Amino acid sequence: MSDLLKYENNFSKINHFDLKLSHGDLNYNKTPLVTIAIPTYKRANLLKQALDSALNQKGFSDYEVIVIDDENDPGNETETQKLIKKYNDPKLLYYRYEGKSTLGMAGAWNKCLEMARGKWYSMLHDDDLLKENFLDEMMQILNSNPNISFLKAQHDHIDERDLSDLNYEYRSGTVEKMFEKKVEKFSEIDYILLNPIGGPVGIILDREKAIKLGGFNEKTYPAIDYAFFTKYCLEYDTYYYHKNLCSYRIAQNISLKNGVLMNCAKIHYDIINDLMSKNIPRKIFFKKYPAYYYLKAAKHIKEFWGVEVTEEEIKFLEKDKNLSIFWMGTYGVFKRLWRIKKMIFSKYPVQEV
Repeated sequence: MSDLLKYENNFSKINHFDLKLSHGDLNYNKTPLVTIAIPTYKRANLLKQALDSALNQKGFSDYEVIVIDDENDPGNETETQKLIKKYNDPKLLYYRYEGKSTLGMAGAWNKCLEMARGKWYSMLHDDDLLKENFLDEMMQILNSNPNISFLKAQHDHIDERDLSDLNYEYRSGTVEKMFEKKVEKFSEIDYILLNPIGGPVGIILDREKAIKLGGFNEKTYPAIDYAFFTKYCLEYDTYYYHKNLCSYRIAQNISLKNGVLMNCAKIHYDIINDLMSKNIPRKIFFKKYPAYYYLKAAKHIKEFWGVEVTEEEIKFLEKDKNLSIFWMGTYGVFKRLWRIKKMIFSKYPVQEV
């Protein structure tokens, strides 16, 4: 049993005095309903696209956009600072971190949560994009369904990799297509079976509840988002809107380096073990599922991401690294039946907007 899902206050690790407001007016809208927060570090060219997508929302205007810049270069004007100066939108607030070291991923994400002033919170990576109707449609759902405190929109992909050497294509099964434009409630079983939320792009959640959970834990790197969303699901309901309202960018970056993706899969493996051990029926049925997930993840990492998986990275599975056809087939069928069952019997809080 790991400590990955236990409560930990991750805000106390940040020096609050090292973040300076360098652009924007806090008095323009003192109580925005929604905050879109963009953590960034040395990616001004991509940040511009993300920032434009956040500022140019249509049909909904009660929001702020905050940028938390983790690049500290005393005495020099950075490319990000030059970019921000070109904006004259009163919704935009730009903060620079001036500490002795960087905030890091978890620190920057937590600082975004702290500096946000909206009741509702959405984090946008500096290389991802929002469709112009993202806030309008998502807030219609949230405003008409007070039981929802976490809502994720479906995303498409901006794939900038060279795919010539990969044997993979994006595809969506018939069952998944039948969920289109519906809102699906996720349970703990969904978090055992897969990472149902994916990356944080396209999520709107209750900021106060996220803070009560202690924020993002650096110990769960590089699966910080999955660990946090799983923890959120254990305390509050999480929902998924099956409509494409945002874009997730896939590029050649640190995530594709050998070891990072498998480390992410290992965090998933540990969390699945935590979830399945909560009661005896789960322990019995899902006893081989962590190994099944990890082996499937290794195959996906090789085929989709083009990253080699070493024997050392699966060595810890010991006897389960050659999982029997029975277990592979059983879990494969169960996952498909689970999706069909949810499609047929789930009661959606809303239909399409």
